Amino acid sequence: MEFVERSRELDILRELYSGSATGRGRVALISGPGATGKTELLRAFADHVEATGALVLSAACSRAERLLPAAVMGQLFHSVPLPAETLGRIAAFIEPGDTTTEGTVDISAVRGMCAELLDIARDRPLVLLVDDVEFADETTLQTLLYLQRRLTAAQLLVVLTESPQPQPLNPEFRAELTRHACFCNIQLAPLSEAGVVELLSGWMDRDTAAALAPAYHRVSGGNPLLLHALGQDRRAAGSADGTEVVVGDQFRQAVLACLRRWDPVILETAHGLALLGDFATPALLGRLLDSKPARVQWVLDALATSGLLDAGRFRHPAAGAAVLHDLAPEALSEMHARAAELLHAEGAPASAIGGHLLAAGGLVEPWAITVLQESATHALADDRVDDAVESLKLAHEMCDDVPRRAALTALLADCQWRINPAAVSQHLQSQRDALRAGHLSERHAAALLRYQLWHGHREDAQETLRHLRAARQQWDATTAAELEGCTEWLRLHFPVAFAELDATPGVPSVTTPALTAARSDGPLGSATPSLTAVLTDGVTDDVIARAEQVLGSHLLVDVGLESALCALQTLVYADRMDRAVHWCDVLGAEAGARGATTWHAILSDVRSHIALRQGDLPLSERFAREALDAMSPHNWGVAIGSPLSNLLLAKIGMDKLDEAEAQLKHVMPDAMRDTWFWPLYLRARGHLHLAGGRSHAALADFETCGQLATQWGLDLPTLLPWRGDLAQVYLRSGRPDLARGMVTEQLSRPGAENARTRGISLRLLGSALDVKQRVNTLRQAANLLQEAGDRYQLFLALAALSSAHYGRGEFNTSRVVARSAMQLSKDIQAQALCRRLLPGGGDEADAPPEHEEMSRLSDAEQRVATLAALGHTNREIGKKLYITVSTVEQHLTRVYRKLNVRRRTELSLGLPMDATGAGLLAVAPSGAERSWPHWESAAVQAS
Repeated sequence: MEFVERSRELDILRELYSGSATGRGRVALISGPGATGKTELLRAFADHVEATGALVLSAACSRAERLLPAAVMGQLFHSVPLPAETLGRIAAFIEPGDTTTEGTVDISAVRGMCAELLDIARDRPLVLLVDDVEFADETTLQTLLYLQRRLTAAQLLVVLTESPQPQPLNPEFRAELTRHACFCNIQLAPLSEAGVVELLSGWMDRDTAAALAPAYHRVSGGNPLLLHALGQDRRAAGSADGTEVVVGDQFRQAVLACLRRWDPVILETAHGLALLGDFATPALLGRLLDSKPARVQWVLDALATSGLLDAGRFRHPAAGAAVLHDLAPEALSEMHARAAELLHAEGAPASAIGGHLLAAGGLVEPWAITVLQESATHALADDRVDDAVESLKLAHEMCDDVPRRAALTALLADCQWRINPAAVSQHLQSQRDALRAGHLSERHAAALLRYQLWHGHREDAQETLRHLRAARQQWDATTAAELEGCTEWLRLHFPVAFAELDATPGVPSVTTPALTAARSDGPLGSATPSLTAVLTDGVTDDVIARAEQVLGSHLLVDVGLESALCALQTLVYADRMDRAVHWCDVLGAEAGARGATTWHAILSDVRSHIALRQGDLPLSERFAREALDAMSPHNWGVAIGSPLSNLLLAKIGMDKLDEAEAQLKHVMPDAMRDTWFWPLYLRARGHLHLAGGRSHAALADFETCGQLATQWGLDLPTLLPWRGDLAQVYLRSGRPDLARGMVTEQLSRPGAENARTRGISLRLLGSALDVKQRVNTLRQAANLLQEAGDRYQLFLALAALSSAHYGRGEFNTSRVVARSAMQLSKDIQAQALCRRLLPGGGDEADAPPEHEEMSRLSDAEQRVATLAALGHTNREIGKKLYITVSTVEQHLTRVYRKLNVRRRTELSLGLPMDATGAGLLAVAPSGAERSWPHWESAAVQAS
């Protein structure tokens, strides 16, 4: 170790040595807590006096050799080579015969050893160094005292070191030693912050040392041993040039080394201190360790003096962890049990006692179960779900009361659901039995319903449903609101399980308007009536406001996941995508922060679905993958069909057919066939079949989707546009009449007036019409899809529109529209599909160069010219641009003159392709402009 901040003490020793060398012998005692540099000071002093020609005899005392007579004196005499005759005489003193009684001191041996030392000191200065003298044997102590009384005229200096002990081993020795005039005491303390700077300067540059010194001093308390251990950890971590304190294994070992140098009671007290943490007081530690508070306080003061403690606590968590790890498992468990009892008697909070109960493996005490349950509640509030689960598991194991055990199981299942839904399946049977026995609350029964449906226990779920319906009249307002959101979301996604309930008089079907009337008077106004209204009756400000009220009034844990999902889906199917994204991100961030893996996975799935409806294929793929990665298929249960269907559709759109085919290897749970997740999956699989040229397989999947949607009363094109899917199969197989019939019927269904649904339907209808009739229908579809904000469906509509113009021989207009479709395909990574759909494979080689004349047109003239080139009448142009027909005519007159054209039909030849392509997007209705303000510039840049 470097010799730092000990110059004053070394100077004192040198001065004492100078005096003793002139015949004035002295005794010096260096006192200080463990590992503060006493031994290093002895070594430095020994080097100094040896260089002057003095003889140095040294010894280190040990607790293990305390009872060996003259053990330390033997070390002194054998620490350097001495004449054989001297050693011969000494041997008789340090190796007593069999007549010596244990524990007694041979006075003749003491006199003989002192005589030998004084005789040596006559020829040259003699220095005796004894480290840790508190552990010296009795013979050595008496020899040192005997020698001290005869130092007046001797060239002899005795230097001793000691560490404070809670119970001094040799109080008489110290009292006798310190009363003589030749005695000198030197006190050592940990290094100051300036000393730490000096020490660190040996490992790094001075500026870095000065910057890091406060942090190193804060961790080590200036204890040299701990500081050097931190240096070793720094080098081991490869952080020689880092700016942070590295606390590693060397530091932990150094902490234990410091404690083990002292009396065992100090290490024992450190164990208790680490165990009790912030609740450690001298009184409580005393009861824990069966020791006197005054003695405990002395130990705490000594530990503080050594630098290990600050304000009665370990300076760094690693120190406390190392101390606890030092205990044997059995002893640690017993100490935790004792700590739990003491803290409970002191009235400590449950969160402080629960950890000790867990570590102890529980206690056979009536209060222990209550404490563990309260501790779990606190853990959940702090988002420590794993800790809550462990507390409830232990409470459950300890509980013999059947109703209470059922409640604990319900709480445990709720916690496990957040992070590991598969683990809940082990509780389903016991929870069903508890429900039958009347030991479950309505909230827990609703949660049980969720678990049963999630894991495919349909018949058990129906029994739970009957229980909930029978108890409905007894619900208070809060319970009714919570269960309403949960039950109605489950009703939508598990229609088979609810079939019996829905068929009961007075309980309306999910698709009937009566549901809205029956549920709208609930305490909070459930989000599900809003969703039902959006799906069947259209969008109103009221239903949107009610959905946002649910999302904005509560935390996720308060409102319940199902209620939040209902509200989110209301916004999604109302095409309020910006608000849906906002709330989904808010809830997702909350789920992530709270460690709720299940919630996070489900919300990622919702986010994937939103991105799919926005036509953002890469984003949808990313969130679907995130949802599937967050939970294993086993944890997803029957709901795995949702993220998997989103992933399939996203990959199909991006032409990643091989990757999509690989997803079909997932084994779907049989119980999924009775849920809404099954037609979602079948629809995605059908589109994969269609993309792969397997029309018959696609037809079978889409027809099954239609049968299930109709059978379950969920035949709504906004939810599942299966007729449009069938129309695509018919178009592919050359049966446009059947395709038109399917789309026409789809347009007549409730909710089909939704912009996105109608836009998709018109795109398919346009593709099924005669080539001469397609353009107007496809143009309407493109406008609606742009308004809805679905870029993928808009791309498909533009591709179809380009083909329609091409089929009519309008090649320039076809290329104009194709350019917009190509730009969109790049944004959503659907270029491969684009090349197959567009005439000529989307080849841009024939695109005409940009005309210089275009720079002559103003922005307003460009917009009017673009719309005119695309076939819009003057009145239509005026409506789209919010200008009068007269203004349109004036703009066109100037355009004709500047571009040197004579009539409207020549505009498509006079305008460059990028201008007309941009125009189709630039003149969208005001709603689309608000949704996609970046599209105009993107279309211009793409050309």
